[in-house]
Amino acid sequence: MVSDTLSPTSPVSVLKINSVTEAPTTFQFWELAMREESRRDQQRRRMVMWRKQKKEKVADMNQERLRLEKELQLRLVEARTKYDFVATQPGLNAFRHAIIQCAALKSENLELQQAIERYTKFQSCVQREGHNAAPHVISDVIPGLEKTPAQDHGKGGWRVFFPSGEPSFYFSPFSKREFHDALHSVDVEYAEHHPFSATVGKILGWTVHYAPLARNKESAFVAHAQFSRRVRCPLDQSEKIIPRIDKKLWPVLVTPRSWGRVQTGDVCCQVLQSFDENSHVMVVNIPGEVNLRYVVLAQHTRERRLDGKRVDKYIMTIADSPSNSRNRVAEGPRADVHWVLTGGMCMSAVEVDAFSIDVVVDQWAEGLSERHGRELYVDWIRFPVRMEQFVSPVRLLSR
Repeated sequence: MVSDTLSPTSPVSVLKINSVTEAPTTFQFWELAMREESRRDQQRRRMVMWRKQKKEKVADMNQERLRLEKELQLRLVEARTKYDFVATQPGLNAFRHAIIQCAALKSENLELQQAIERYTKFQSCVQREGHNAAPHVISDVIPGLEKTPAQDHGKGGWRVFFPSGEPSFYFSPFSKREFHDALHSVDVEYAEHHPFSATVGKILGWTVHYAPLARNKESAFVAHAQFSRRVRCPLDQSEKIIPRIDKKLWPVLVTPRSWGRVQTGDVCCQVLQSFDENSHVMVVNIPGEVNLRYVVLAQHTRERRLDGKRVDKYIMTIADSPSNSRNRVAEGPRADVHWVLTGGMCMSAVEVDAFSIDVVVDQWAEGLSERHGRELYVDWIRFPVRMEQFVSPVRLLSR
C-alpha cells in the first residue's frame, strides 16, 4: 500500500517549498520600492520646508537689520540732543573752549618756531655769500608780528627773494586804494558773472554748488565752486582760531595740476605788506620745473546784517597793479616762472546762535583747459574740511 504522505525528497514537495520561499522575496522587493519612494517624497518635503525656513530667516534678518538701523538713528538723535543740553552747561562749555584755545596756541607756537628757523637760515646763507640783500628779504611771518625791514621801504619798491633760491622779482607796493578796490570787486564780479547753476550734492558733509566753466579776458578757463554747511562753533571762537591757522594750511588758490605742472617742494608764502593786523599783501610761490606764482590780497572783516546777525568774512584774491605789471614787462618773460592772475577765495561765517555758524566758502581759479578746471573741485574741498576740524574738534564726540 502506498502511503498518502509524500516524502521530503519528492519532486512535488520540492516545488511547493520553492513556491513558498519565492513569494516573500517578491513582496519584499515591492515593499522596499515603496519605502524608497516614501523616503524620497519625505526628502523633497524636507527640502521645500528648509528652503522656506531659510527665506523666512533671511527676511527676518533683513527686518532686524532695518530695525537696528532705525534704533541707531534714534540713538544718534538722542545723543546729539543730550550733547546740546550738556554743552549749555557753563563748566563743560568753558572746558571745551579751553581745549580749542590750547590747540590754537600750540599751532601758533609751532608756526613761530618754523618762521624763526627759516628766517635765521636764510639770513645766514645770504651773509655767507657776501650779499647785502638781507634787509630786502621778506621773512615768512604770520599776521600780527613786526614788519620786516623790506616792508619799511619807500614807495619805489624792492626785490623779493625766496628761501629755496627760486627766481626773485621786483615788487611795487599796493596803495590803500588799490588794495580796497581789488577786494571790493571780488563780490561784485563773481556774483554777477559766475552765477551758480547746479548742485553737485554733498562731499564729506559739505553741500557743493558750481558754476559752468567760463573763459576770462585772457581766454583761460575759470572754474568756480561753493561749499556750505553748518558748523558747531561760536562765531567769536572761530574768529580767534581761523586767522591763526598755519599758512601751510591756508587755501592754495592755484594747484599745479590745473596747469599741467608737477610740484617739487613746499609752497612758500611771504608777507609783503600789512595795512593793519587783518589786511595783508602776500606772494605765493609753488616750486616746480616752472614756478607757479601769484600776489594775493588777504583781509578779514566783521559786519552786522540788517537782521542783527554778525558775519565774519575772510577774503583772499589774486591781484595785480599797473606798476607790478610794468615790472614784469621790464624784466622780460622767464621760462621757469608763470604768473597766475586770476583766482581767489571768499569765506563767510554767519552767526546762527550761541553755538553754531553757517559757513560758505566760494573759490575760483583759472586753469589750462576745461579738464584741468574740473579737477580743481576735488582740490578745493580740502580747505573747508581742514577748517571745520580746527574750529569744531568736539564735533566728532556728538556723533
